[in-house]
Amino acid sequence: MRKVSRVRYLVAAAITIGIFLFGLFLGLVVENKRIEYVQKNDKVHQLEYSSLQLLYTYVDQLSQAKECDAIPKIYDLSLKHLETTRIRLESYEKDSKINDKEFELLRREYVQAELRYWLLAQRIKKMCNLDIATMLYFYSTDKECPECSEQAFILTYLKDIFGQDLLIFALDSNYEEEPLIPMIKRAYNVEEYPTIVLGGKVFSGFTTKDELRKELCDTYRNASICDHI
Repeated sequence: MRKVSRVRYLVAAAITIGIFLFGLFLGLVVENKRIEYVQKNDKVHQLEYSSLQLLYTYVDQLSQAKECDAIPKIYDLSLKHLETTRIRLESYEKDSKINDKEFELLRREYVQAELRYWLLAQRIKKMCNLDIATMLYFYSTDKECPECSEQAFILTYLKDIFGQDLLIFALDSNYEEEPLIPMIKRAYNVEEYPTIVLGGKVFSGFTTKDELRKELCDTYRNASICDHI
C-alpha cells in the first residue's frame, strides 16, 4: 500500500514538473516571438526616420520648398506606426518574465526614436514654415498619475480631429535611463503628471478637452483648420 502511494506521489510530482517546464518553455517561445515582432518594427521605424531625414536634407540643401507639403502626411504616418509599437512594447514588457533586459533595451530604442522624431519635427516645421502643432505629453504610472489614462484618451480624440496638423510625442516621465528625458523635464519645469507642452506653453496637471482644443486653434495661423470642429 505504501509502495503504491509512493508511486502515485512520484507520478504526480513528475506531471507537475512537466507542466511547469512546458509552461516555462511556452512562455519563452511567446516572449521570443514578441521580441522578434518589436525588433522587426524597430527596423521599419529606423528606415522611416531615415527617409524623413533624407527628405529634410533634400528640401534644405537643394531649396526644394515645394516638397514641404508632402512632409506632414509622411511624418504623421511614421508617428502612428511608432506609437502603435510603443504601446505594444510597454504591454509586453509588463508581462515579461524571462527577457527583461532585452525588452528594456528595445524600450530605450523606442524612447530615443520618439525624441529623434520630436527634434526633427522642430527643424522641419521651422524650415518649411509648416502650420502644424507639436505637443509633448509627459505621463506616469497609474499610481502616480490616476488621470493619465483620461488625458491620453483626450489626446487621442484631438489627434483624430486634427489629423496630420497635430503631432503628439508621448514621453514616459519615469524613464530617466535616457538622459534627455530629465533634461527636457527641467527645461519645461515638469513636476506633476500629466503635463502637456504645446508649442512653448506648459499645461501642468490634467487639462480638459476644451482647453486644449482652444489652445490648438489659437496656435494655427490658418483659422480654417478649426472650422469643422
